[in-house]
Amino acid sequence: MVIDNGEALESVIRHAAQFGEIDYDDIAVTVDALTDSGDVSLAPRLHEALDRFLDEENFYGRDLIAGMLAGIEGVAALPVLLLASARDLGDDQDGLQSEIAGLLDADPEASRRMVLELVHNAAPERRRAGLLALGSVAGSGDLELLAEAATDADPQIRLMAIEAVPDPAGNDRAFQVLVASLHDPDEQARMSTIGRLGSTKRPDAVAPLAAVADDPAPRVRARTAYAFARLGSAEATPILVRMLDDSDRHVREQALDALGSIGGQAAVDALLAEADQDPRRRAQAAKALAKATDSDPRVAPRLMVLARDDEAAVRAATLSGLATVADTSWRWASLVAEMANDPDPTVRQRVAVVAGHLAPNEVIEILHRLAGDPEAMVRQVATTQLDRLSRRS
Repeated sequence: MVIDNGEALESVIRHAAQFGEIDYDDIAVTVDALTDSGDVSLAPRLHEALDRFLDEENFYGRDLIAGMLAGIEGVAALPVLLLASARDLGDDQDGLQSEIAGLLDADPEASRRMVLELVHNAAPERRRAGLLALGSVAGSGDLELLAEAATDADPQIRLMAIEAVPDPAGNDRAFQVLVASLHDPDEQARMSTIGRLGSTKRPDAVAPLAAVADDPAPRVRARTAYAFARLGSAEATPILVRMLDDSDRHVREQALDALGSIGGQAAVDALLAEADQDPRRRAQAAKALAKATDSDPRVAPRLMVLARDDEAAVRAATLSGLATVADTSWRWASLVAEMANDPDPTVRQRVAVVAGHLAPNEVIEILHRLAGDPEAMVRQVATTQLDRLSRRS
């Protein structure tokens, strides 16, 4: 049966406007037919509908229209879809980004040309849209373009440029561009820069990151501590020890965790000192110390002590920390079996969660015992873990 494409499109638009009230299956056949039609006369109405749904923050309608535009116009629709993706409607954009990726892959040369036209456009919203996609089509000569964009007056353009800079792990110029962005006036730009430098594993990233360990924004300081953990360089240890006295609790906790990830004598010295403090700090120290088990012979004995701490929260935290240490889990089997008899139900519940990891040979026996625990929450977790084990076997 021949359908009127104009009327069919209007039915799709009406459907999209009622998102949440109508099932997609009701319109799927019509959408597919229009997408496959190649009817370019529909393009003006599709563009109009896309603008409407963006203004209404209707991401369902946006994605329906974007998919049809991509099918009908092909790569020519790329600039419009990129501009749509630059509008934050609060969703994950999976559908829209899939359409954009398909267009980029279909004609890389034409896509790159269109993206660069957007990047060089004077309108900030178009520059942002182009930078958002540049990472997917960037060439070897685009780094200087990104370096220039990283100093733009628009903080969003700077942020997108920072995120589009090629992997700095083996690219010294890319590394320099990011280092220069560490003191960007925009907090989110600094956060992004720190995250990217932390992923490089470059020892020479420690010194520039140390300069933002005293950033006025607590989120930035916490991200810096996390970046040091990812770098794993002992050169960051003195900075992290200083950060243990930070005024912000989250920064202190991130610094503790980073010291555990780095390990070594100096880091363990600081963690052992924390393990002698109040219960909350002992609990945090226990989690961090577990990561440093193989870096210092003092760690394992102290973890045994913390696992028998007077405070249940410290005992539970010790178990949680040990559960993150994959390669040494066998060492703790007897301790886990012992803690299955802990007087506190929260600790016993934690045993039920980690037993499969820390005591794999004894896990069935431990879980059967906890499945008969007097506390309902312990029984429930143990039973759930037993069910999972039975499904795997």
